[in-house]
Amino acid sequence: MSLLLGIDLGTSYFKVGLFDGTGALKGLGRVAVGAHTWGDGRVELPAPVFWQRLRRGLAEALKQAAADADEIVGISYSSQANTFLLLDGADRELTSLVLWTDQRARPMDPELVAFGETSEFALTTGMPGLSPQSTPAKCLWFARNQPAIWSRARRVMTISDYLGFGLTGRRVGDASTAVLTGVYDLRLRSWWPAALARFGIDENQLSTPMFPGTPCGLTSGRAAELLGLPIGVPFAVGALDHHAAALGAGIGQLADASLSTGTVLAALVLTDRVTPEPGCIHGPHFAERSFYRLTFDPNGAGQLEEFQRHRAPNMAIEDLLRQAERAGLEPDSGSNELAAGVNDILRSIALSHRRLLKQVATTHKVRKVTATGGGARSPYWLQLTANTLGVPVIAVDSPERACLGAAIFAATAAGLWPDIDTAVENMVRPSREFVPHVS
Repeated sequence: MSLLLGIDLGTSYFKVGLFDGTGALKGLGRVAVGAHTWGDGRVELPAPVFWQRLRRGLAEALKQAAADADEIVGISYSSQANTFLLLDGADRELTSLVLWTDQRARPMDPELVAFGETSEFALTTGMPGLSPQSTPAKCLWFARNQPAIWSRARRVMTISDYLGFGLTGRRVGDASTAVLTGVYDLRLRSWWPAALARFGIDENQLSTPMFPGTPCGLTSGRAAELLGLPIGVPFAVGALDHHAAALGAGIGQLADASLSTGTVLAALVLTDRVTPEPGCIHGPHFAERSFYRLTFDPNGAGQLEEFQRHRAPNMAIEDLLRQAERAGLEPDSGSNELAAGVNDILRSIALSHRRLLKQVATTHKVRKVTATGGGARSPYWLQLTANTLGVPVIAVDSPERACLGAAIFAATAAGLWPDIDTAVENMVRPSREFVPHVS
């Protein structure tokens, strides 16, 4: 059996998915990231622990698939952005992975904040501003607060750069996550020298960003040491997790927009131009003249998890959703306080999605949306979302859409499909369409 390895480098969990060429999930490993949070706002994950977590996830996925690593024919990833580490000239790790949630660079210098608010910045980067949670901001922190480490740093690698480097030995990355650093020139498809200079970063310290899905090498002997992977497997650079998940949910073919109901809410559309919009991020899609436009709301499904922890710690979230569904569909059935509370949260999230969709799709007519994230597993939640949006919501077969998006990139690198569009057509299958109910 030929298997495609799609790794989702999430903030809370690393997921390792094994798919066949039709997009069927054969095995999944899910491992908590388990980053260490220090009292001063630092959030770090030691590099050896990163590889241990991935190796454990891969072992679990292979066990579920009843397969051997030698059956893997292609590899790619979806990833969080702005998590990074520093390496010296011999490619030895100088730091742990510094997660994007790390707060050490707050507050950011006023002049940097002002630079991020200029029209030049918005037009060049496709970003709404500079963030103190970005990789460059924390590199500047190292230069000022740990100069002995920064003076030895010859490589600045994001978590996805580091994955690709470890498996192939090549210093390349993907432009989909690179844009969120705030120092990538979206028009010229390269790093922006003027922005790098403000943070004291040399372009030679950075990996070369490539279009999402670009094949960039073969696994090396180091991949065998780190993860037990065979040598010579094609590797493709991946994409931002929300971007890859949208691809794995059929955006561009099944729907005009993608909505994510995870810890963070997100809305994403595809566009042929970068037009700065408040709160919206732009990044390259896999086609030469195509971009994604994305906006976030951090107040996502974590609301439901918080409700469960404080109000119903002995109940699973799935049970709470079933109670909410019963109360929502049968108003006279004697709704309880827990069900009412869950329904309030679901309605609030649906309204947030409607606001995000309006924000991101200013120049688009959205006829259908596709769903990703944990909320996409609940038919009741999806129906409520469709009712609130007033457009159909598409659910797809695969429960792990970010891993599937990565596997689509892996499939083209492996030559199982001639291009990404064809891979999506053959690997993403709609399972149900939720049509809005007219009240």
